[in-house]
Amino acid sequence: MDNYILGIDIGGTNLRMGTVTEDGVLSNFVRRSSAHLAGDNAGEILAKEVNTYITRHDLKDQILAIGIGVPATVSKDKSYIYSTPNLPGLENMDLGRLMTKATGIKTYVDRDVNYLLMNDIKTFKLDPEHNKTILGIYIGTGLGNAVYINGALHLGKNGVAGELGHIPMYQIDELCNCGNRGCAEVLCSGLRLEKLAKEKFPDCTISNIFVEHGDSYVIKEYINTLSLPAATEITLLDPEYVIIGGGVTTMKNFPMDDFLNAIREHTRHPLPANDISFLMSEDFQTNGVIGGAYTTFEILKSNSKPYNSCKAAL
Repeated sequence: MDNYILGIDIGGTNLRMGTVTEDGVLSNFVRRSSAHLAGDNAGEILAKEVNTYITRHDLKDQILAIGIGVPATVSKDKSYIYSTPNLPGLENMDLGRLMTKATGIKTYVDRDVNYLLMNDIKTFKLDPEHNKTILGIYIGTGLGNAVYINGALHLGKNGVAGELGHIPMYQIDELCNCGNRGCAEVLCSGLRLEKLAKEKFPDCTISNIFVEHGDSYVIKEYINTLSLPAATEITLLDPEYVIIGGGVTTMKNFPMDDFLNAIREHTRHPLPANDISFLMSEDFQTNGVIGGAYTTFEILKSNSKPYNSCKAAL
């Protein structure tokens, strides 16, 4: 009988769930809308859904732990959700303890981008010696970011490090979904792209924005602005690898070369600008689920507080 981690990836649009073995084999994968988690009683609704899933697939005694990724800031003990603008039903909730009590299975909660980065590090076999600095920059609805240093995700004092989308941009006063004004995410995100499409190109579907208007000043300016937070973080941390991903970057005719060149242009010269190793994340619906399982297996192995000695077994 196999032992699994139940990986759960909750986004602003989709809820993805699957069981994963320690060597990354996925089974029982499901994907459905996450709209039912936007309102009241979201935690209880999720717990009921997970218990139903476990019963349906006869997994009661096979799940070692549950790992849940959310687009949110999460406490360092991997339980409490502080802020999740795109899923307000889960905000200010001790989801880890709620799920542990409701399912009888130890549950850890983390930023979804941490799971994405851990999946990519494992997929690309990037750090067998546990001595690398690796950045993950994922441009989807928002601007997701995760930082990995010397074999572990960098969490910071409160567990909320890596919120690149919420650094302030100079002379920008637009309100961000997080409640602050002038965050990078108001200019550097899929939401910004949607706004530009509606305002500047109302006859164009968002899926064709780069096909039909990739050479326009508006889109060129968007790409240049998109590069600024990435260049800032690369200049600050001088990483061995920078992983680029997210739904915006996989849109048809996304100008990846222009984007990477803009990052290099705005990064400190001559180094690290002339020695950036970019990798492109493969955009699979299962990435967050598998990455959550990898991360949770490592937590269990560490036999201590989450991530304190969480070295990726790559």
